Parts: sequence; structure tokens; C-alpha cells
Amino acid sequence: MDPGDAKKAIEGIPTREPAFNLPALWIPTGRREEAQFSGYSVVDLSTVNATHLTEIIRSHSDELLGRQEVSRLLENLKKTTPKVVDELLGLLSLGGVQKVLQNLLRERVSIRDLLTIGETLCDYAILTKDPDVLTEYCRQKLARSILKSIMGPGVRDLHVLTLDPGVEDVITAGIQQTDHGTYLSVDPDKVQKVIAGLNRQIEAFGQLAQPPVVLCSPVVRRHFRRIVERFVPTLSVLSHNELVTDMNVHSVGTIKLGA
Repeated sequence: MDPGDAKKAIEGIPTREPAFNLPALWIPTGRREEAQFSGYSVVDLSTVNATHLTEIIRSHSDELLGRQEVSRLLENLKKTTPKVVDELLGLLSLGGVQKVLQNLLRERVSIRDLLTIGETLCDYAILTKDPDVLTEYCRQKLARSILKSIMGPGVRDLHVLTLDPGVEDVITAGIQQTDHGTYLSVDPDKVQKVIAGLNRQIEAFGQLAQPPVVLCSPVVRRHFRRIVERFVPTLSVLSHNELVTDMNVHSVGTIKLGA
């Protein structure tokens, strides 16, 4: 893989790196040293296979989390914090907790800190039972771990793409409120324009040692994420409420409608 500063082009079979879908090349083992001296990042076969398998599992982890698995997680948490689990299951059904955890996993947010998630659900399940809204509250509480997974440990600079006000207005106008929660209704042509604008701006991250991130308002965050998840499933979408004070945010582009 070319990290952005390779000294010369090298011949190989074009492919895509499985973790972040970046352009890469297959090369013969005998050309490994040549590629390394030229500035390329070289990864062996076993590491590529392990990375690919890991990405497949992460991409479908929400589908692997059934009610029985959630029940086991809560039983394990109850051994140390029984009050939290008792209060949680008094406010939400097992299925409700499952939906929140699945929402987090779908966006590759770790649910390892189950205590924080449980306490957050206890705090806000009194106000709403909507799993999508509850997920947003959990994301805010898990902000530091989410940012760490994107930026890496010890890094304080976050590079982001922002949404043009026109894009946010389109999404906001398409949010429909029902008795069963909210859903998004946007003209397919406008959706394609948003995706096209996103794809153009993602290229700006090619020279950065950080996966692409979009920063937007809390109102549109989850709706924008659902628009783009089919096209860029690994894209991280953050809201302003998920930023922490001791970090520096740098905008590298704006996603606009049209050309």
C-alpha cells in the first residue's frame, strides 16, 4: 500500500485493502524488499487474511448479537453491578437493550464498556423508549472511546469533513415523525448527489493517517449515517456533542449537493 510518500511506482496486481477499502497492489514475495525501500507499506498473506476476516466479523457483528447473547452480557454485568441491571430491565425490555447495542455495533462502536451503556440507558429510558434516540445518548457518553478508536491513542488532532448547510437542510426537511419514532424520506436524486459529494471529499483523506470522518449536527447525525452506510459502510459520522474539549478539530472539506 502506498502511504502517500512512495518514492516510485511499482508493478503489481491492483486490489483493495480490506480494512479501509484503500487502493493496494499484490506483488510477488521476491519484490518485498524493493517495495519497502520504495516507501510502500508491505503486509504478508496471513495478516491480510486475518484482517479481512476481522473486518467481515465487525461488519456483521450486530447480526450476531441476539437476545440470548445480550442476556449473557447482562448476567455477567449483574455479578458486579446488580442494581444497574435490575433498574435497566425495569425500564427497557431485553429486546430494547438489544436494539441499542446492535445500533452501536452497526457503527463499529465497542460495547465493551457495558456499565456506561447500562447507566446511560437507565438515565434516559425514563424520557424515551426510542432505541435510536437512546443510542445517540450512549454515543455521547462513549465519546472518548469512539474518538480513540478513530484517532489512535495519544493523538489530539481530528480531521473531519463537514456538511454544507444545504445538505443539512435537505436531511432535516426529510425527517418524518411518527408514533413509532422517526424515519427519513429524501428524494433519491438528492441522495445520489449527497453520495457523489461525499465520494469527492473522501479523496482528501488519502494523504492523512486517519480514516474518513464526517462531523455534523446532532439532529441529522444518525439520518446522514443511514443515507451513506450502504455506500461507505466503514465511514465514521460524529455529532458536535461527541467532541471532547482537549482535542483539535481540522476541517479538510465540505460535502455539498451537486458538482
